[in-house]
Order: sequence, then C-alpha cells, then structure tokens
Amino acid sequence: MLEILYQDEHFVAINKPSGLMVHPSELTGREGEFAMYLLRDQLGKYVYPCHRLDRATSGVLIFAFSSEMCQQFQELNNESGEVKKEYLSIVRGHLLESKMLTKDIKNRYDKVYKSAKTYIEPLERVELPIPVGPYPTSRYTLVLSRPYTGKTHQIRLHLRGENHPIIGDRRYGDHRHNNMFLEKFQLDRLWLHAWKYSFVHPITQKLTEIKAELPSDFKEILTLIDINYE
Repeated sequence: MLEILYQDEHFVAINKPSGLMVHPSELTGREGEFAMYLLRDQLGKYVYPCHRLDRATSGVLIFAFSSEMCQQFQELNNESGEVKKEYLSIVRGHLLESKMLTKDIKNRYDKVYKSAKTYIEPLERVELPIPVGPYPTSRYTLVLSRPYTGKTHQIRLHLRGENHPIIGDRRYGDHRHNNMFLEKFQLDRLWLHAWKYSFVHPITQKLTEIKAELPSDFKEILTLIDINYE
C-alpha cells in the first residue's frame, strides 16, 4: 500500500519508496513494479505522472487524474516560483557554503551537455573516526538541494561536480564510501530523498505544499552517523 501524502479531485501525491520505478520506459523496460500501476490499482482510477524520480530516490511523487491536469502541472515554471522542489541527501566531504550550481551536465544517456541549475545548502556536517581510503577519518554533509531545472540525474551530477557525490550513488558516487556505509552500517541505498514539493495549484491558484517524511532507513543512517535531522 503506497503512502498517500495529498489528494484532491485533480492530483494525488505519494511518498515513493526507494527502489520503486515510476513508470515503464525504454530505460526501465516493463518488468517489475511501477508506482503508476500500483497507485492506479490502489485508488481504482487511472493516474498520470506529473514528474519523475529516479528509481533509487524516495519521496514526493505527484500524479494527476487527467492528462489535461498533468499538462498544466508540467507547464508550471520553476524559475518564477510556481514550483519549488527540495531534496535532502548525504554527501561525501564537508560542503562549506550555499551556492547556485549552473554547470551544464550530461548523464550516461545524453549525447550532449544540457543546461541545469541547482541550489545547494549545507545543513549539518559530521566527521567520523572511520578511515576510508588513505584518510584516517571520513567527512559527510547533510545537504538541501533545490533544482530549478529538471534534467535526468541533475542533483546527483551537480553534487558530483562539486566533489561531493551522494553516498550510495553506484553510478556517479565514490565506491569506497558507499562500501563503507554498507559494511559498517548494513544499509545500502541512494541517500537522496525528495522532501518537499510546493506548487501553485492550476485550478485554485493557491500554493500547495506537500512534504514526505524521511523513510525509516534514512532516519536510521542519520542517527548512526550522528547528524540531527529534526
């Protein structure tokens, strides 16, 4: 049963678990479970995904009950503030300051670099007495990211470009730190969570804010590495 965070006559939002695909595509194929079909069966009506989350990312995922509402949602403008997305992640190293990242990015599926814009802000830093590689200790930061564009793997690529890859990122991350988390804490996932999604409702014109509580494994890892997430 999917956790429903918000529902009205036009939209429904869930807290997507890490590991669940949003919908079938050329990249995912058609085998396995998909949030779109699970939610359709749970509610007994068809739903249209308004945006996407990577399979490994958890958090707020919004669907519309009609293709028209889906299109109106997708036409909302991030730059003007009609949509505001906030993500939490655990990254390697100490991020020392907030900054706006505007470097073009290219994921493994793209043939050319694409423009992207992401704001990042350090929330809390920690240094653990656990050696990784040649260093006697290991450093991590809980980061708030706010993407202003919607490119595939945007947050993951922008953070890697700052030399702060997300822990648990098997594609763009640091395998030494990923393996340490698995071996030391027996927890293994991409530590990226879509925490909050705010948008101007196309019908009511009111600001609608949806929050997804951190999953239990995310809370557990933050406790284990002594980061305060409240």
